[in-house]
This record gives sequence, C-alpha cells and structure tokens, in this order.
Amino acid sequence: MGKLSLMIKRWFGSRITTSRLLLSFLVLAAALTGCFNRDPLLGKWQEPDSGVMMELMEDGTLVMSLGNSSFSMKYTVEDPDKITLIASSDSNIPDTVMTYKLEDDRLILTLDGVATVFTRVD
Repeated sequence: MGKLSLMIKRWFGSRITTSRLLLSFLVLAAALTGCFNRDPLLGKWQEPDSGVMMELMEDGTLVMSLGNSSFSMKYTVEDPDKITLIASSDSNIPDTVMTYKLEDDRLILTLDGVATVFTRVD
C-alpha cells in the first residue's frame, strides 16, 4: 500500500475500502474539473475610480451598474482576446469590439487604445 493510501486511511479510519477510496478520488477529480473549467471572465468586476460594476454571465449577458441604475446587453468572446458588446438586437446601435487581458484578479479592457482596468469582486 502506498504512502498516500496510508495517509488517507489515517484520515478516514481503517475501515476505508479500496472501492471507497477510488470513489472518493473520482468525486474529487470531477469536482476539481468543474472548478477549473470555469471561464475566468465570468463574474463581477468593478472599475475602482468610478465604482462602475460589470457582471459577465454564463448566458452571454453583461450587466453594467452604478448605484441604483443598471442596464444589460449581450456579449460574445472570440479567442484569443476579443470581446464584442452587442448593444442592440435590431442593429440600431453598432457592436463594440474591444480587446481584453486577464492579469490575476484584473480585467483590462482596451477600446481605441484606451485601457480600463476592472478588479474582480467575486
């Protein structure tokens, strides 16, 4: 029996069986895979100077808010570093294409050479 198996048996008691150990590892692997597959763009971001909040949701919705006011629009992401904001479904307002860069808990959006830095809130 390997050192890892002995350590796990000490943690969980001597009655742990090989099948329980295998099942535990499979559950842990599935949980970790789910955590690591999350798109790093998803979540809430805040621009520190203005306080503007931006939330990127899994369904392709972007919500911008400041105080009690908010609006939403659709967005798409194109690899490797482009995000398109779709402000109007009937094409009255043109789409806005920006580049993005993720650095730790910072999202840097660049439009026409001007960068805006958001920090992760959640």
